[in-house]
Amino acid sequence: MPMDYEYYYYESRNRYYDACSEITNCENRANELRSQRQQKISYINQLKADLRKHQNASSDLNTAIKKDSELQGDLSKITGNVNLASENFSGMASSSSVTNKSLNSVYSTESSKTKSTLNSIFSTLRSKETTVDNKVSELQESINRAESELQDIESGINSANSAASDWRNERWNASFDMEYYRRKMYEEE
Repeated sequence: MPMDYEYYYYESRNRYYDACSEITNCENRANELRSQRQQKISYINQLKADLRKHQNASSDLNTAIKKDSELQGDLSKITGNVNLASENFSGMASSSSVTNKSLNSVYSTESSKTKSTLNSIFSTLRSKETTVDNKVSELQESINRAESELQDIESGINSANSAASDWRNERWNASFDMEYYRRKMYEEE
């Protein structure tokens, strides 16, 4: 019984066209993923720039907050010096015809306001530092997640390229088979 070379030729041709179609699909997928990779890289770079900005802000806030104890100490020294000056002034300026005014009472309201303002400022700075530090953590998590997604994209590109290579081999083999069966068909004629 003679072999049906025409059948095998068309079977090979179908394999060839299927391989061509699959190569195109794989190349399209790889190109899509390359576009996603560029977008993901831009996004990661944006996140890293934002992270650096927030880390610098956190560092600046931390430096400012460290001044709190120094300023509180300076304010205490000033209050102590005013107390001392008040005592000295009271001792020097005592008169029955003039009402003696304490320097403490003159400056106590201002001292209290200053202390309250300092406490408020540093409380606000600590709150801002917490907010900035939380944003730093959030950005680091976003970067880690985006870098993981980028690795998945890279794997997808490699997979699509590998599949395209396999389909090129299939196309190559199918083209040889087509040529072989085409020649065999003509030899039979």
